[in-house]
Amino acid sequence: MQLRASGWAALYLKEHPYSYRIRGRTEREHRERALTQGQIAINSILRDWVKGQIMAIETGILSFDAVFLPLMLTHDGRTVSDRVNQLGLLEAPA
Repeated sequence: MQLRASGWAALYLKEHPYSYRIRGRTEREHRERALTQGQIAINSILRDWVKGQIMAIETGILSFDAVFLPLMLTHDGRTVSDRVNQLGLLEAPA
């Protein structure tokens, strides 16, 4: 999973563009603040997503393999779950 703060910042800047009415900072500072806030938001989003996935695992809704293996990549770019299925390393669900 790859999240980009620049995407969040672009969305923020679209909704809150720089204008001459913003006091005390330049347009560059406005953009830098948006990127800094984007980094904070992305970390919060990722933390909440992981907490939700762990809760789903703990309550038995999902398995660890189903949650995290599709997100990990092997050296050749395939997901670990694809490689595990290809090699038959995990038992089939009953």
